[in-house]
Amino acid sequence: MAEGIVLLRLPLPFALNHINTYLLDEGDGWALIDCGVDCEAARQAWDAALASPLLGGRPVRRILVTHHHPDHIGLAGWLSRRFDAPMSITAGEHAVAGRYSDPTRDIVSERMAFWREHGLPEDLVSWLLQRMPRYSKHVQPLPDKVALVNLEEPVLLGRKSWRPIIGRGHSPEHLSLYDASADVLISGDQILPEITPNIAVWPGGDQNPLQSFLDSLGKFMSLGGDPLVLPSHKQPFRGLVQRVIEFRHHHDERLGHLADACARPMTCFEALPALFGRPLRNEELGFGLGEGVAHLNYLEGRGALSSALDEHGARRYLAA
Repeated sequence: MAEGIVLLRLPLPFALNHINTYLLDEGDGWALIDCGVDCEAARQAWDAALASPLLGGRPVRRILVTHHHPDHIGLAGWLSRRFDAPMSITAGEHAVAGRYSDPTRDIVSERMAFWREHGLPEDLVSWLLQRMPRYSKHVQPLPDKVALVNLEEPVLLGRKSWRPIIGRGHSPEHLSLYDASADVLISGDQILPEITPNIAVWPGGDQNPLQSFLDSLGKFMSLGGDPLVLPSHKQPFRGLVQRVIEFRHHHDERLGHLADACARPMTCFEALPALFGRPLRNEELGFGLGEGVAHLNYLEGRGALSSALDEHGARRYLAA
């Protein structure tokens, strides 16, 4: 993709069927950014890649994870133990990953009260309880060697110095990396082409993540000239500033549709067609409801909506 940077695309067992991971040449081995989800197809892809002439049979020396989501951290423990390679992650992401990896918790069942509050019918609550993917199913136990990224210093990877850039909204303390010498941005999920990152409210997390995400975008507007952006999904691209502008327009448009729908009291579930413009299927409902609440909370925070619980305990939003 750029000097000393190899893209390895790994399969995912989800609707979004791939993740881009990046290997940075360190001479005697590779520094790895993100790891893929824990599934047999991804492990086989790793075995094939590590045996390929492209990687020269050299081992993984270090692992950096942009954020705690399963497609990024799932195989970090497996690769770390395989190569005795330490893992680095931001403190905010490590804290969440540790809580989600707790085998005594079922984070899906913890969301049932949240789903009911926002109007999800009982049959769909039961369906999601059975079908939503469990975090621990797709994430190996975390490595014993975990270092927290010092955000006040450059990150040294692939014999280059990278500026850490923290994004919020998609996850608590998402790490992107910028190399000014080559004008390259490894953006993770914070900046994606074609699609937008999921910005959702989850119980116990950021209750206004859309505000956090939009605030974070400003950090990317003044990077370099026209950086090569290496995202976690889809194709590498140029046009970073235009992409940030497109994100803002996209969310402004969706917020407008949602505010119009709330001319009468609406639960989040009832408002989802206005937000997405199509029916949501299967586990999309779980993620979509979280994203819907994020947009509604943003509007309420700006005084455009108010909300209250009705006699059935469902939260309804109304244009102010």
